[in-house]
Amino acid sequence: MTRAAIIGFLLILASSAGCIGSEVEECPDGGCFPMTSDELNEILSHENALDVLLFASENSRLRVDTTSSSTIQGQFGEVHWSVSKDDEKELRSISTRVTIGTYTYNNEVIDGGPITNIRVGSVWFEGRDAHPSYTDPFVDFAVLSSQGQTENIPPFGFDTNSISNLDWRITGDEESTQQVATSSNSTHSIVVELIGDPPRITSIETYSGDEEQFTIRVRTGEDVELSVSQGLTRAPLGFDSFSEPIEYGGISVWAGEVPSNLLSEALPEEIEIRGLSTDDENATIMASLRLDSRYSNETSLDGHWWEFQWDDRDSDNLVSAGDLYAVRTNSTGKPSIAIFDIWANSWTGGPLASS
Repeated sequence: MTRAAIIGFLLILASSAGCIGSEVEECPDGGCFPMTSDELNEILSHENALDVLLFASENSRLRVDTTSSSTIQGQFGEVHWSVSKDDEKELRSISTRVTIGTYTYNNEVIDGGPITNIRVGSVWFEGRDAHPSYTDPFVDFAVLSSQGQTENIPPFGFDTNSISNLDWRITGDEESTQQVATSSNSTHSIVVELIGDPPRITSIETYSGDEEQFTIRVRTGEDVELSVSQGLTRAPLGFDSFSEPIEYGGISVWAGEVPSNLLSEALPEEIEIRGLSTDDENATIMASLRLDSRYSNETSLDGHWWEFQWDDRDSDNLVSAGDLYAVRTNSTGKPSIAIFDIWANSWTGGPLASS
């Protein structure tokens, strides 16, 4: 056999071996790993492919994070939500971070039990709730959304059907069951993460260059840790009565109710309404009512009097939403009122709030 014939035979043999080795194997009954593009598109076409409320009903520990960002005319803006729950501990966390240019506002509330934690920026405070009532935050947001509310609602809805007809490149790690799929359409690059067997979508990221990005990520089980700390600086009740009085023939009158958005409730003996006499630089306490006393009328030697009234409207023996207060005085100058939280040893608002 000549040299040329031998080389030709070897080339044919190598070519045929390659054809045999590259034959496409059919997927087993349980599906391919990583899955095929068609299999992923089938999952994405389902209405509940990424249903946060379904995750909440199936998992006692759940965290969902979303980040929406955009750059318009060189101005960067971002809104981040992180919502968590632990049904067994009866704790939940709602955290938001808003960035506009160089300004960032970042806070978090962990509640559900008698001790609450509040974070403002990087500083944590201890709060309390005299009548805790744990509810699933994901159910709460779903109810608000169904009622048509759009403000202060995390964007947990994602129409996966809108990306269910793409050509996906998919990689996977069998040990962790994680699969990551990437694709793009005419406007966005898209990354989808799936975990589990059968696989379930746990993250979607969309990018439109550097100008628009959106991410939603779901974590369950041991990846979710919630706890509260004690011994922190105490935060006062979120109820501020500070307002300008109404004048009636030399009598200053304030009246109002505890707002419906009060996050926690307190015992009446922990809260005081105080009457103040203010000038340009100072405020002096003239009289007060601890709320468990319900009513008081104090008259000073100079004839000035302060009358306080508290109405526990729902008769729950707590300072809670809807309760009413009224204050009257004939004090001259610049009278005002403010709420003092005895438990926190702090003003909730008014001219002395920073002292």
